[in-house]
Amino acid sequence: MHELDEVDRRILRVMQSDGSLSVTEIADRIGLSQSPCSRRVSRLTETGIILGKSVILDRKKLGFNAIILVRIKLTSHGRQSFKQFQQAVLRIPEVQVVQLMLGDYDFNVRVVVRDLDHFHVLLQEQLVLLPGVQEIQSSVLLDELKYTTQLPL
Repeated sequence: MHELDEVDRRILRVMQSDGSLSVTEIADRIGLSQSPCSRRVSRLTETGIILGKSVILDRKKLGFNAIILVRIKLTSHGRQSFKQFQQAVLRIPEVQVVQLMLGDYDFNVRVVVRDLDHFHVLLQEQLVLLPGVQEIQSSVLLDELKYTTQLPL
């Protein structure tokens, strides 16, 4: 873990809440001059604490009305079978999250689809054909009460 002081934490909190802010705007919000703020943002980026900036889209306004949580068990647990599965699942555009798990299933996969017909096609034409898949269990997410990428700094 990297050592962060309170100024670094304030910078990160402001950036998490609005990734479109310029360094000058960040500096103004935290009460720091622009040059030291810029140096700190550069250091946080160089050390890999800041991974990048992204835009969060409203999935429903773009026609993606359903989120499906898919748990997948593989037939084999060798390094090669995990690697083949991971490479294939990461290429599916509807896949938003892939998580390796301990427990009854090996992977938790979050997919976004237009509707259940879209998911049915995705399931039949891609998910069940992924390398090494033994079992799939799916759950439809009814509502997201909280969705954030922010860390509690």
